[in-house]
Amino acid sequence: MLPPLTACLAALALLALHRAVNPVEHTEPSQFRVNTSEAAERSPEVLFEAWKALGETERSDTVEWFTAEADNRRDARTALEQSVLRRYAGRRFDWPEAGATPPLYDPTVHTPGLVIERTFVPADSPTHRRTYEDLVGERNDRAIRPAFRYDWGRGTVVKLGAWDDPERVAHNAAHGFGPYADLVEAIVEMEVDGGALRAEAAAFGHAYADRAGNAFSTITIYDAWSSGDEIEMPDVECLGILHDVEDDWRSFVSPVPDSQHRRLYDRIGGHYKRLHAYRTLRTAIARAFLDAEPELPKGYETGVMRLHGFWMIQESDPRKMGEDLPTVEGYTDWFVERGAQADETREIVEGARTRMANLKESRAWARQTFERILEEYGAFQ
Repeated sequence: MLPPLTACLAALALLALHRAVNPVEHTEPSQFRVNTSEAAERSPEVLFEAWKALGETERSDTVEWFTAEADNRRDARTALEQSVLRRYAGRRFDWPEAGATPPLYDPTVHTPGLVIERTFVPADSPTHRRTYEDLVGERNDRAIRPAFRYDWGRGTVVKLGAWDDPERVAHNAAHGFGPYADLVEAIVEMEVDGGALRAEAAAFGHAYADRAGNAFSTITIYDAWSSGDEIEMPDVECLGILHDVEDDWRSFVSPVPDSQHRRLYDRIGGHYKRLHAYRTLRTAIARAFLDAEPELPKGYETGVMRLHGFWMIQESDPRKMGEDLPTVEGYTDWFVERGAQADETREIVEGARTRMANLKESRAWARQTFERILEEYGAFQ
């Protein structure tokens, strides 16, 4: 995809050519107007399907045009985006690859007395699909389709695909997200993570496996523990976590006898509980940075306005937020103090409401702008 300025000029040229072939009355891209006070007439699914039905050239052109519009837009959301992205000028898209699969714990290292090799089950197999449905289901489903995410174990943003992939940009535009929303969210998540639980995050970031050695490329140990279901707890993964996090190679030796399982599981559970509290708070806050009403981790669904209040307290600065958030201890005291500020301070409450309204309007603008561009290309005829 073209750089922002070039993309803007390209969009103007494309529009001129499009007008010559299909003369219609509408404004230039830099002056494009949509009515954000009304909901878009068509659903995101309809918009995306209409885009996919266009020819290849038209699909590319509409995405270029939308990106130019988003780059020219000046509102609360773009101001927040730029406040983050300008710190990474020239390297905003330069992040390591995510990797095709999570790491596996090596049984020859962690359970030499009971070596059961780990083998990834094909992702399209019935076994994989059934296990994913049981342990993850729709919990990780979101409207946005990311090209970047934050890797808690590595402590860096990682790349999942091309940021300017037309299908990804179009899908996100249909849902009201700009081209860089996922990147900004991932960077914010990175900036609010002080790394206090890096070892725990890396350990629980390994692939989940069952006792037979079947490993699952789309399910991490963290995902499996977050399911709330009774899961298989093989010695390899349990001892691997204990070795990595505590460097304790003496308390338990594989094969771990049944009489020691509860004590082992409680040790692992304690690490998960701390990591879960640490991660979910930061994920919820990061998702509320650019989105008025984001999909949130379980337990935060009813506290959206409070999250925006937290951002108001920290002047929407991820670095300040990262310094203020509790790490391993002090969660209760922090929530009491910051919750009272966010809920009871008049200026913060009013600011949070305004922040949410502005971000909601911006998301409506993105979706409706994409819809109008599709209309220009006759996508609904």
